[in-house]
Amino acid sequence: MAGNRARFEEALQQASERVWEEKWPKAVAAYRRALQEYPRDISALQGYAWAMFNINAFEEAEEVYQRLTQLPPQDPGPYERLAQIQERRGASKQAAQSHFQAANLYRAQGLLVEHISALEASVRLDPHHDQPWVELLKHYQQQNDLEHAILATLWLAYLYQERHHDWAVEVCRQMQQTAPRDRRLRQVMSLLQSGRPLPQPPSTGEFTAALEEAQQTVEVEHGEDQGTPAEVAQLRATTAMAESVFTGGLPQLQGISQDEVSLLIGQAVDAQTRGDLKAALYAYERLITAGVSMPSIHFNLGLLYKELMRFDEAIEQFLKSLPDSKYVLGSHFALGECYQVKGQLQEALEHFLDAVKVIDLATVERDQADDLIRVYEGLAQSLVNSGEPERTQELVQSLVDFLGQRGWEDEVLKARHRLDSLARDGVVLSLAESLSLPDPEDILRSVALAQEYVKRRKPYAALEELEYAIGRAPFYLPLHTLLANFMMESGNLEATVEKYRIIAQTYEIRGRIPLALATYRQILELSPLNVGVHKRMIEMLIRRGQIDQALSQYFQMADAYYQLAQPERARDTYAEALHLAPRGSESQEWQVRLLHRMADLNMQRLDWQAAIKDYEEITHIAPDDERAHLGLLRLYPRIGRAHSGFAALDRLLKRYLETRRVGKAGVVLEELVQEDPESIPLRFRAAQIYLNMGKREKALEHLDVLGDLQLETGRKQDALKTIEAILALNPSNADAYRNLHRELGGQGLPES
Repeated sequence: MAGNRARFEEALQQASERVWEEKWPKAVAAYRRALQEYPRDISALQGYAWAMFNINAFEEAEEVYQRLTQLPPQDPGPYERLAQIQERRGASKQAAQSHFQAANLYRAQGLLVEHISALEASVRLDPHHDQPWVELLKHYQQQNDLEHAILATLWLAYLYQERHHDWAVEVCRQMQQTAPRDRRLRQVMSLLQSGRPLPQPPSTGEFTAALEEAQQTVEVEHGEDQGTPAEVAQLRATTAMAESVFTGGLPQLQGISQDEVSLLIGQAVDAQTRGDLKAALYAYERLITAGVSMPSIHFNLGLLYKELMRFDEAIEQFLKSLPDSKYVLGSHFALGECYQVKGQLQEALEHFLDAVKVIDLATVERDQADDLIRVYEGLAQSLVNSGEPERTQELVQSLVDFLGQRGWEDEVLKARHRLDSLARDGVVLSLAESLSLPDPEDILRSVALAQEYVKRRKPYAALEELEYAIGRAPFYLPLHTLLANFMMESGNLEATVEKYRIIAQTYEIRGRIPLALATYRQILELSPLNVGVHKRMIEMLIRRGQIDQALSQYFQMADAYYQLAQPERARDTYAEALHLAPRGSESQEWQVRLLHRMADLNMQRLDWQAAIKDYEEITHIAPDDERAHLGLLRLYPRIGRAHSGFAALDRLLKRYLETRRVGKAGVVLEELVQEDPESIPLRFRAAQIYLNMGKREKALEHLDVLGDLQLETGRKQDALKTIEAILALNPSNADAYRNLHRELGGQGLPES
């Protein structure tokens, strides 16, 4: 039975007033009167629950909010209030669920901020519910919030590890694509793949400590060498083999069933894990004989052969696993170890360098990758050319020691940070070369100290640290580069340039051309008029096929000659570059730029003939080059050939008309007329262009001036033709033009 609307409205109004006055007990009484009339009214129930909440009647308020969640329309507000009440009475899981239900409603309404806030409140109260973490992970990834995304990933891995182990591995693997250097993710992956339980990941340092402890347990169980690239790849290969059995990723072969393949893989993995090399080898060789070819199998079989000192067979297997990106690092490292034991140091070094290159490439920006690859190519070539086996042996051992130490991944990042602080001018330094230093950590620490002393304006302390580092590694040129930088900052320009010159020449001798070029560029920053350096760089760039950069260097060298008041040499430099220009990209542009520079120099020398020749060549290469055509227009009169200048202008105008740029032709002629308003040929061409454009008034304006100029110069017949052209356009003052025509003796005009 419907209630009394008037009593309901009156009670609701009184309740609202009491809420405004924060007189909560009276508000409760008023809401009760309103609900006696309409017990299911949403606004009255919400107000009543809120008033009960404020008088600490939490049980009654919770009951009303529970009732509101059952009534349409679905509103997140009651769920949020429920969560607050449930949290107050310590029912964290219930509160978390209420927040999650509110989050779903917020999402349905498109309220993203409220949606995320409710999800975060849910996991704060009960982090063991996976669905809020899934939604938060998507949001954090979309917002590029890396730290929170990693936290969500760690929680999902922890929650999935028992019930959905494969999901736990996959969520970590996907996150590693975004954060490949995060140590927590690497450790969690290692624990998952080894079957160890994950610690619960609170958002505190306790989680990191727990991970470290669990990781150390795994390392102890798997031996002292755990963590080398080969060991990491072995764990990955073993996991991949096991997963292939469960996910159906096995090859279809004739003569052997998938069940048999699965059984052999299981036997191989189990035997290798237990250290039963004979049984593992038997299973692997049966798989290979049956035609099963998987990178993971080839890699693990290679490790078995290596352990059994069957190095040639091990090398054969590692070469088969090498093309797979998941095993490229481990394969290179294992190949290096095999060749080292066989005494083939050159081959060992090649693979160890490739292993370090793979690691190093992951630490630099994408735009530095090509440069770093060239650095490694140059390093390998210089070692081949050096003919110093003892140096090769030392570097091999340095690389083995570095990659064999526990925690080498973190050491890589530290070393990269310090190497980048040594580099200048976009140059990237290689990790491999720094590892060849005696005690590289000590040397790079001295470098860091020296740089810090410079920042604190303590030059003598900085120099002392740097000289200590150079004393330890006198042949490591980045240290000498840093010393040159210190010289420059102290104002000793001449000594700095000389130091850079020696460094650059040494890089050349060692075949490190990119670093030599970078050092020469540093010299030019300090001494841009150093023509000798320009010449040397041009020779090196041409030899490397870097033609565009060589041509740019030619421009800089010519500018240097010009500033040294040697314009003849500047012109000769441009002429020399012109022979190289066809080999450059967009060769026509290079040729045009060079010819313009040559024309400018010839005009400064008042050599009109030479400048005309340059401009004529430009017009043949680039018919649209306005500057060249107008240059000819202005230069030809100076040698008594004005008609050739206007011929050049006509070629430009014709080009504009052919390419439907009549307006551009008009602009050019208008500017020329402003420069020389009494030029009859220019006025004539301007009138013609405006007639082509259909601009009658502008054409009349130019024809009128043209006629006056013709009369002033005594060209009466030309003036009569101009007047006839004006009359053909039917001007408003046609009678005046007819009278002028008769006065000039013209005949044959029709009467008006």
